[in-house]
Amino acid sequence: MANRDWFEREVPPRPAAYFDADALREILREMLEGPEAERARFFLVRAMDGTIMGRVNLTGITDGPRGREAEVGYRVGPAHARQGLARAALGVAIHMAREIGLDRLKAKVPEHHVASIRVLETNGFMPTGEAPVMAELHGAPLSLSHYARDL
Repeated sequence: MANRDWFEREVPPRPAAYFDADALREILREMLEGPEAERARFFLVRAMDGTIMGRVNLTGITDGPRGREAEVGYRVGPAHARQGLARAALGVAIHMAREIGLDRLKAKVPEHHVASIRVLETNGFMPTGEAPVMAELHGAPLSLSHYARDL
């Protein structure tokens, strides 16, 4: 909750249920134990004292035309931004993706989000050349570019 406003400046907001403790427990249970649980992996980025600094998700795990693939997403809290944490966390997620047998990772990133593009490119992701996907952020159009990397 503490970082909600900061995140929602850059990405579309989560549904209201994500901010209700009981509803969130059910959402998380479903994500981890439900019928789609095998199609995703979720990782927390923690400090040595256990503080959650961010997260990395591998979702939509499926067999694609270039092998087993997933969409990767990541977030780092504002207190930990601009310290190389997203770059390092994505690097670890790439290793974990290989360990679980994935062949390719894909990502979508807002075209204006230079820091996130740098995180992807530093970790070997390249633009795919696919047409951007349009989303909405605070009532304004948001263009998302496609990136991918083979593992």
